[in-house]
Amino acid sequence: MLSWAGARCGLIAFPKDTSPTDIIIICFGVVLEIPGVAGVGVLVALLLPAVMQTRGSARRTLCANNLHNLGVAYQHHIGKIGRGMSAFDWRQSILPELEDKEEFLLCPDDPRQTMYDVDDFTVYIVNNRRSIPLEPGPWCWIGDSDFCQQFADVQVTNPDAYFIGFEDLRYNTPFDGIVLVEPLAEGGAKLTHVGGHPHAYRHQLKGPTGELLANPFDKGFTWEVHGADSSYGGNSRMGKFQTDGKKILLLEYMKPVANVVGSNAVGAIGFYDNVAPRHDGMLNVLYVDGRVEPTTPQAVDPTDPLIHDSKWCPDIDMQLRMYY
Repeated sequence: MLSWAGARCGLIAFPKDTSPTDIIIICFGVVLEIPGVAGVGVLVALLLPAVMQTRGSARRTLCANNLHNLGVAYQHHIGKIGRGMSAFDWRQSILPELEDKEEFLLCPDDPRQTMYDVDDFTVYIVNNRRSIPLEPGPWCWIGDSDFCQQFADVQVTNPDAYFIGFEDLRYNTPFDGIVLVEPLAEGGAKLTHVGGHPHAYRHQLKGPTGELLANPFDKGFTWEVHGADSSYGGNSRMGKFQTDGKKILLLEYMKPVANVVGSNAVGAIGFYDNVAPRHDGMLNVLYVDGRVEPTTPQAVDPTDPLIHDSKWCPDIDMQLRMYY
C-alpha cells in the first residue's frame, strides 16, 4: 500500500493546525492524516525508493566517469608511445597518466572494495637493502612468457597468467627471481616464486603495508592477493587496435583482462561468469573512440560471431583472419 501511495501521491503537507509530527498525504483527492511517529515512518517508506534510485544513478554515473577518464588516459598514453598497449599491464600503463589515482579503477558498485594490487607488494633484497616493487621499473619488469619459461620450472595453464622478473643488478643475469602472477576469478591474484638465477643474495616478500610475508622468498612460495585488481577488464587484443574506434576497450568485468577474442579464447566460454552488470542488470562499456555506453551482457556477448567480429576483434585480425 505504501508503494501504491508513494507512486500516486501529489502532496505531502504539514498543516499549521496539526501536531508538528503529523503528516497529511493527499492521494487522488483522498486525504490521509497519519499522526505522530507513524507518519514519519510512512514518509520515509514513501521517499526511500526514490532516494535509493538516485544513489544508484549516481554510482552508475561515477562508474561511467571512471571509464571515460581511463579512455582519455589510454589515448594520451598510446599517443606518447606510438603503438598499442599490452592488455596484461594496461593498468600499470594507464595509471601514471592519471597521477596513479587507483580510485579510477574501482566501480562504486563493485563489492570487492579492497584495492590491493600486485604492484603493492615488494621484493626486499636483504643483502643490499633494496626494495623492488612488483611493477615495471629499473629492477622489475613484465617478463616475456617464452623467455621466462626457460628459467621457471612450471607449466602455465591459466591463459591470463603472466611472469614478473626482478633483478638487483648485482650480477648481470636475466632474472634473479621470477614471479608467476595468476589472476583469480574473484579478484586479486596468486603469486608464486617459480625460479630464477640462484646466488647468495636473500630475498623477502613484503605486503602493501610493509608486513613480512616470506623470509626467504624462494622458489615454491605462494601468496594470494585478495581484492579487486580493477573493476574493469581490458580487451585482450587491445595491443592490436589501430582504426578500431567501434571496438570494446574496457568493460565492467571480474578479471583485469577479458580474454575472449579469437576462436581459441578460453575466456569466451566463461564470459557470463566474469562480466559484471552491476547497475540493475546493465554494465558500462568503454570503446576505443572514447565513448562510454551502458549495455546488457547479451549485447556484448563475444560467443556471438557477429558481436565478436564487430565489437571485439581488431580490424587487423579481421583482415588477416588471424585469431589468437
